[in-house]
Amino acid sequence: NEIRMDSLEYKTNQLRAATEELYMTLLDSDGFKVMVEGATLLVQSLTKVIDLMGGLVPILSIIGPAFLMAFGQKVVYDLSESIMTLGDNIKNLALNGSNLGNTLEAFRGYNQSTKRTPSSYETLWGQPEAQPRHFEGFARAGFKSVRIPIAWTNMMDYEHGDFTIAAAMLDRVEEVVNMALDAGLYVVINDHWDGGWWGLFGSADKSHREMAVKMYKSMWLQIANRFKNYSDRLIFEGGNEEHGDGFNLETVFSNKKKGILSENQKYDCANKVNQCFVDVIRSTGSNNQYRFLLIPGFNTDIDKTSHQSRFVMPKDSASNKLMISVHYYTPSDYCILSEDASWAKVKMNWGSDYEKKVMAINFEKMKEFVDKGYGVVIGEYGVALTKRNKKKEGTVEWLSCVLENCDKLNYCPILWDCSNLFSRTGKIGFKESDVAAIYSNRE
Repeated sequence: NEIRMDSLEYKTNQLRAATEELYMTLLDSDGFKVMVEGATLLVQSLTKVIDLMGGLVPILSIIGPAFLMAFGQKVVYDLSESIMTLGDNIKNLALNGSNLGNTLEAFRGYNQSTKRTPSSYETLWGQPEAQPRHFEGFARAGFKSVRIPIAWTNMMDYEHGDFTIAAAMLDRVEEVVNMALDAGLYVVINDHWDGGWWGLFGSADKSHREMAVKMYKSMWLQIANRFKNYSDRLIFEGGNEEHGDGFNLETVFSNKKKGILSENQKYDCANKVNQCFVDVIRSTGSNNQYRFLLIPGFNTDIDKTSHQSRFVMPKDSASNKLMISVHYYTPSDYCILSEDASWAKVKMNWGSDYEKKVMAINFEKMKEFVDKGYGVVIGEYGVALTKRNKKKEGTVEWLSCVLENCDKLNYCPILWDCSNLFSRTGKIGFKESDVAAIYSNRE
């Protein structure tokens, strides 16, 4: 049984031998510690080798993860992840994820202290401080990823022109990210609503619009540099639902006046902000040159993002590393309302054949991005409880249909939850067995 020179077995053996030789060389060089720049070159070289060998990412499962350390920091490079393809990443994410809702994005309030302990902000909206057991609970429940919304300006005195994120805030976010990674989860971090500072982009005052650009660049430079040596299990998301109408939000500077951007101008601004995000992250080097980036759709709304000539995905120096995020709360009177509101009466049930068909049609709209080589992430989805904190009729069926549509189309669904369905106090986990069954069966 002669082994062909171009066979998978031959290539595997050759790559294994080269890797073992590299491992022994590194082991003899200062206790396996190398500088980050050297690690980056190594990742690039191995990526080229794999490409020449036909993109044989599965070979890495034979070699096992090779970890590189820099300056005594936490192990940050996992080569099997650093050369992961978009398809592999979506496949790993797509089983499902959950948001750590109303926690790190709980906002301090305008002109309130930026000097508190970082974790104290996490309880402002009624949730407990993030703890390792929360992420361990997510993993036990069947989740594969967690999205951690963040209000970075809690410890940034931008109201007085200082765009520096306090070191304590960066430390706390890194601590929470490590909790999730240690639980075996993929992690998405963003800048969320964050007090609505996004409205500066649409301000009538040119100096405020310029301030928004400087602040956004500064924020992501600091975040990117803090995490630039982390593996591809960490994903950056450039914003939340504010990429669009949020650019006209009232701000602390606007004297209760909204922004002035037209619809076309909001699209143009969203495209520029998304391009700025990609450019800033890539400029910081190390693993950020190839990190997966999640781009917010316009308002993260399917209809305003899909089949829209006005919405343009950013250009990227890395290949196949961009994903698009939209949220799904349709029908809104069912998913968002707990009781009647000025704009609609609450809908208390869901599940007709027509309603299921509407959902399927809505999800199909995002397939155009998959066809163009982008991953699709449903960054938030969920159904509000009743005003008596009970599940609405059809909640389990609605959740199941979302997951089924995501499975069919290879999207990644990330549940929005603020301890409504999944308890983060007392016994960690889903409160009701019928909901728990949906996620535990998604192995």
